[in-house]
Amino acid sequence: MARKCKCPPAGAPEWMVTYGDMVTLLLCFFVLIVSFSEIKKEDDFQAVVEEIQKAFGMKGGGGKLPTKDDPALSLIERLEAIRMRQEKIPNRSNSKDPGQRGREPRVTKIRPGMLFAVGGKIVFDPGSADLSEPSKAALQQMAESVGLKGNANIIEVHGHASRLDLLGTGSSFDDLDQLSFERARAVKQHLAGDRIGINPERIRVIANADREPIDPRAVGSYENLQNRRAEVFVSESLVQDYQEPNQPDPM
Repeated sequence: MARKCKCPPAGAPEWMVTYGDMVTLLLCFFVLIVSFSEIKKEDDFQAVVEEIQKAFGMKGGGGKLPTKDDPALSLIERLEAIRMRQEKIPNRSNSKDPGQRGREPRVTKIRPGMLFAVGGKIVFDPGSADLSEPSKAALQQMAESVGLKGNANIIEVHGHASRLDLLGTGSSFDDLDQLSFERARAVKQHLAGDRIGINPERIRVIANADREPIDPRAVGSYENLQNRRAEVFVSESLVQDYQEPNQPDPM
C-alpha cells in the first residue's frame, strides 16, 4: 500500500503575517527617525509632531518642544512670516492712502549681497578728511590687485572717526558724522578719479562716526590711529540689480 504524503497546508504560515507586520512597523519607525534628523527648524519640527498627534487621535497640546536652534533665527523667521502674509493680502492698512501706518507693521525683505573687505584700512590725521599720498597709493594698488574697475559690483566705503577727532584739533567739521562721511567721500572721489577711474554710480558712502571703533579703549592720538579710518567693501550685489531694464551697465 502506497504511503500518503503529509503535505503542508496551502498558503503561508500564520506566524508569517505577524512577522511581516512587525517588520513593516519597524521600517516606518526608522523612516520617521531619519525624517526627524533632517528637520532643523523649530516650527517645522513642531508641525510634524502635531500631525503625528492628529494621526494617533491625540487632542490638546503638550507644549512646544525645545530644539538646539540658534534663538537669533526666531527674529528672522518672524519677519519672514510677516512679509509672506503681506504678499498674500495686498492691503493691511486702515487707510486707503499708500504709505499710511496701519494696525500691522510692514516688513521689507532686503535684497541679499554679502560684503567683502578689500585692501587695508585708509587712515587719516586727527580731525582731517584729506587723503595722504601713501593712502592714495594704497588705494591705487588695491584697485589694481583686486580688479575693481572691470566689473559692476557695488562698492561701499565706510568712514569712521575717533571720539577724540574734534578735541583740540581745530577741525572745521560740526560733528563726527560729518567727519566720517567726508572721509568716506574722499576715498570715493579718489576711486572715481582719473588715476583709478571707477564709475561713481557703483560706490556707496556710509558714515559711522565713532560707533564702530577697532580699539574702544584708545585714549591717545597714536592709539586712535586705527579708529580714524575708511574701509572699502565689495558687495555681491550688482548695480544692475537696482536699475530699471534697458539702462547701460556701469563698469
